[in-house]
Amino acid sequence: MTQTALDGVRILDLTSEMGWYAGKLLADLGADVIKVEPVGGDPARGRAPYWNGAPGRETSLRFWYFNANKRSVTVDLGQYDGRWLFGELVKTADIVIESWTAPERSELAELGVEPVACMDAQPDLIWVSITGFGLDGPRSGWQVTDLIAQAASGIATLAGYPDGSPMRIAGNQAYIVAGISAAQGALLALLQAEAIGAGQRVETSIQEALSICQETAHLQWDFQGTSRERIGEQHRMPGIGTYQTRDGYIYSAVGIPGFGSPWSELIRWMDEEGQAEDLIEPVYAETFANFNMRALGVQEELAKLAPIMNRAQEVLTAFYASKTSLEAYEQGQARRLLIGMVASPADIGDDEHLKAREWWLEIDQPTRLGADDAQIRFPGPPYRLSETPTEIRRPAPKIGEHNQEVWVDEVGIPAEDLIAFAGEGAV
Repeated sequence: MTQTALDGVRILDLTSEMGWYAGKLLADLGADVIKVEPVGGDPARGRAPYWNGAPGRETSLRFWYFNANKRSVTVDLGQYDGRWLFGELVKTADIVIESWTAPERSELAELGVEPVACMDAQPDLIWVSITGFGLDGPRSGWQVTDLIAQAASGIATLAGYPDGSPMRIAGNQAYIVAGISAAQGALLALLQAEAIGAGQRVETSIQEALSICQETAHLQWDFQGTSRERIGEQHRMPGIGTYQTRDGYIYSAVGIPGFGSPWSELIRWMDEEGQAEDLIEPVYAETFANFNMRALGVQEELAKLAPIMNRAQEVLTAFYASKTSLEAYEQGQARRLLIGMVASPADIGDDEHLKAREWWLEIDQPTRLGADDAQIRFPGPPYRLSETPTEIRRPAPKIGEHNQEVWVDEVGIPAEDLIAFAGEGAV
């Protein structure tokens, strides 16, 4: 069996949906990630979409993806026995990851579930907290959702159209970025703990983690005192922006100095296909050969170039519209023109490049619907390790599926005691 990068590392995952991805990344690297759920299961197990459209706590496709490779135990931290059981489980862990809200954190602290106390009792323990705005500061107790985090981080103000309102980027991107940051922090703390034998507290503020996605908007404010504005589908110059094709869209970034072939190659391509029209005239070749990107910020320069730019945009728009997205993408890239296909989920699913790289991963997922297991195809990992590859070792767990395995066989709770704890609702 191939060794994984995090063999022997045990992680307790007490996160809500906002922290699922952190545990997934670490589980895929080989860590033993135990999802610690309330009795009855994580409430977010009921999130759509569902397998075959059948709502249920064991049929959520979202849950399946983010919790594959994890094991599940249940425990009621509101009960004394549940807290005692959790304390015994923490003693077997290297890392704890949680995403408690401020009220949950305060309530649990009053009950004795407190990170500092756990770390004092176990000096090499790493405790990772994912919060909306951090553990301190005037907004530390504020509530957060993916949309609120996107708004607070500044991302939403850059998404959308100039004449419209800010927009949310789809796909719970705030939670994803926070998960990546929390996993990175956990790994850095683990490296330090292995070196000196001491754990530490790791915290990820979703607002802070997501703010990096603004690219140079911070620098623009710092150095120019201006805020970057939404541009939507605006084309700041011909060749840069979203263009419609026969069956969809592409994103073109032709003409940016230092990135791919220049505009002259794009004109040559159009000319070979008889669609360059008057762009083969010297004035266009000279303009694009000598065009300085700094002119984008100089209105006088842009005004002089407007007739040439507008004509080039008109011809290029018609050229791209004559092709399918895949044709424009592949033929353009063959000429080293910076063109990307705006792919749909169906396009990604059928992508020959991803198939050739065997990126897709398949696993049999129990459904509890009285039918055969569902064969699920998962997107592959975001990185590849040549010697310790990631892998999907097990499907997402059923609620409390590993209670006996973990509590009795690994933590050492006598089986009869576990039965008694289950009878009183502690597990």
